[in-house]
Amino acid sequence: MKRLVLPLLIVLSCALPTGGAQAAVSRDNFARATVEQDGGTAFDFAWDISRQRGGELDNVNRADARASCVDCDATAIAFQILLAWGSPNPVVPQNLAVAINNECTSCVATAHARQFVRVLDGPVRITGEGRAVLTDVRHDLRALEAQELPVDRLYQALERQESRVKDVLNHELVRKSDPAEEPEVLDRDLLQDGDVG
Repeated sequence: MKRLVLPLLIVLSCALPTGGAQAAVSRDNFARATVEQDGGTAFDFAWDISRQRGGELDNVNRADARASCVDCDATAIAFQILLAWGSPNPVVPQNLAVAINNECTSCVATAHARQFVRVLDGPVRITGEGRAVLTDVRHDLRALEAQELPVDRLYQALERQESRVKDVLNHELVRKSDPAEEPEVLDRDLLQDGDVG
């Protein structure tokens, strides 16, 4: 019996696809704000920077805000940056924002999902200056919770931060093999460029 089990295990291990453990890793960036208590507030912020070589580019960026109360506020904000190379296929990232007021009186539910996708012909990194800007953007977005802005001013604040992210992605990406910190022009290498807000 033992003679049969060992060859069978070897055959099974060779037959299983490689990278199975990697496929189990979540590729979702999810902000969820739910409030059900009258006069309550809920705020959630999710931030993700993903780098990927080949495979399926099917990351999900989602903001979900739900209010079911009286005079309450729910705000969800999700920002996701995807940097990919090595011919990923298919390229089907998803960016979703859902805001629901369920039987609410004087309630505000706002959901904002911003996804930035760059598919290049080789691995890249973000310069030190670019990383500093993104750190500041993340801090500023998180700080929106304490500001309790009306919807129009919140939208304007998000637009400003989105512009800063795009500026970094357009000017602060360098080839990973390049030891210099100076950004290179990657326009000719850009296969796909998509921003969804």
